[in-house]
This record gives sequence, C-alpha cells and structure tokens, in this order.
Amino acid sequence: MKIGEAQSAYRQQLALLRGQKSDFVKQREENRKKMEEARKKSEEQGVTFEFSEAYLEREKELQEKIDELSGQIKKDEKTLDDLIEQEVGIFNSMVAEQQGDAWKKYGEEMAKCLEIARRISRGDRVPAQDEKKLMDFNMDIYKMAKEMAAINMEGKHKEWDSLWAEEEEEKEYDDPFEASQNAETNVEMPEGMETEAEASSE
Repeated sequence: MKIGEAQSAYRQQLALLRGQKSDFVKQREENRKKMEEARKKSEEQGVTFEFSEAYLEREKELQEKIDELSGQIKKDEKTLDDLIEQEVGIFNSMVAEQQGDAWKKYGEEMAKCLEIARRISRGDRVPAQDEKKLMDFNMDIYKMAKEMAAINMEGKHKEWDSLWAEEEEEKEYDDPFEASQNAETNVEMPEGMETEAEASSE
C-alpha cells in the first residue's frame, strides 16, 4: 500500500472512531444524568436511593466501549504519526539529494569558469561559448581576465577546445512530495477497513 493511501485510510478511520467515541461519551452523560435525576427524585420522596442495576450496567458497558475506542484511536494515531515520519524521511532525502546535485553542479561550473578565466588571462584563445559562460557566471572575473590578456599579448598562445563541448543532459528529478506519497509502506489497512476494501474490489 502507498504511504498517501495509508494516511488517507487512517485519517478516515480516526474520524470515524472519534465520532463513535463522542457518541458513547454523550450516551454515558445521558445515563449519568438519568441516574442523578432518579437520585434527586428519591430524596424528594424521602426514599433512600439505590443505583439501579440497569444504570450501573449501562455505565460499565459505555465506559468499556469508550476505553476500547480510546485505545484504538491512540494506536491509529501512532500509526499515522509513523506514516508521516516515513513520508517526511523520503521527502527530505530526495530534497537533500537534489540540493547536493545542484551544489555539485555549481562547483563544477565555477571550476570550469575559473579555468576559462585563467586561460583568457594568459592570452590563450577559448571558444566564444566558453567566454559567454564566464560572462554569465561573473562579469567582473571576465573583465579582469580580458585586462590580463591585454598585458599578456606577447609570446605563444594556445587555442583551447570548449570545456562544455559535451553538455550533460539535465537530470530529471521526481517531485519529492509526489514520490513520498507514492512510496510503498508495509503498514496494513486500519482494522475494519480491510473488509470494506476487499468488498469494494470484488
């Protein structure tokens, strides 16, 4: 199952469980209210009030359901937190890789531009595209290199091939958010939802 699907299923399940718990809490409050009304009525009539078995049994039954739902909610919240951690981990590692590649590419570009500046400043000839790359990278360094070239006009000068003769294809990256949502997880469907999923797939 994909992380995004699992998160959606657990959010849906949690909304359902919280709704059920809220209903049982209301029922418990109503039961307690009825017990309190019965106690007051008994006092008004001067009769010693004894909690009826039905009220006590209902209180116990409702409390058990509330406790059971609270436990399930806590368990599902923990699973959802784990899924979010998995998603964030995948997202962050992909972003870090992309940023690392961008810095590496920038470092390589800078090294090439500085080498071009060195060649120009010695009076060597470099291809026009390399000069343009240096201008785009840093106009001040380009101007300084040209000024040095004017000083070093005497003597032998080398003619260089382009450092960008073979332009590397831009690496295509997956969208980190999409990829982290679509990554597979070993988390199972929430309890009770497996049967719904199986029924809908038939």
